[in-house]
Amino acid sequence: MNNMKKCISCLAAVSALGLITVPAGCAQDRPGVVYVMKPMPFYISGQVGGELMQGLSIKNAGGAKNSVDPGFRTSVSIGADLSDYVAAEFETGVLGNALDTSSSQPLSAIADRAYLYQVPLLANVIFKAPLRNGITPYIGGGAGGIASTLYLHSPGSWSQDTDVTFAYQAMGGIKFALNRNMEIGLAYKFLGTPDHTWFPNDFRFVRSGQMFTHSILATFTWTF
Repeated sequence: MNNMKKCISCLAAVSALGLITVPAGCAQDRPGVVYVMKPMPFYISGQVGGELMQGLSIKNAGGAKNSVDPGFRTSVSIGADLSDYVAAEFETGVLGNALDTSSSQPLSAIADRAYLYQVPLLANVIFKAPLRNGITPYIGGGAGGIASTLYLHSPGSWSQDTDVTFAYQAMGGIKFALNRNMEIGLAYKFLGTPDHTWFPNDFRFVRSGQMFTHSILATFTWTF
């Protein structure tokens, strides 16, 4: 009788242990249940606005500053929301400026008109703080390369040369949701590059110092 009681006690203990452990195992692979992974949201964003470049230092003219007129910037970004708070994207676009070539400027010695166009290719990381009212402030930064083309006009002819260097940027802004897929916003971007060299084997040789550009942009983002 005592042995039978012991067997019953053992079976009860084993059954209780089974009740504790089996549901956990079944939860991992329940028959008939399909687990669907949420797709990663991708987006495309367009930005357009004005920019100001700090005075351009011309190193082969003793480091004299050449004034730069206000210009424009257009950008296109394609990215993915890695989470509600982090996104990664690729950005390109165009920045354009006219350079002052009046008699008091270093570039006046080689050109009567000068224009600078830049095409950045940047990888960015964005950190977001979404709010319940559809407003999302954000900050971010990126790095990559930039192709900078200098156009010079002298009486009767145009000439151009392109320099490719490293580039980096910092950004911040705010977005306002129109619906689940569209946002508008306002952004600030700071773009920096190291020294540039144009026309290295020519009388038009130009070597500049670092370039720093500040942009204010209106943005539109579509998530799909």
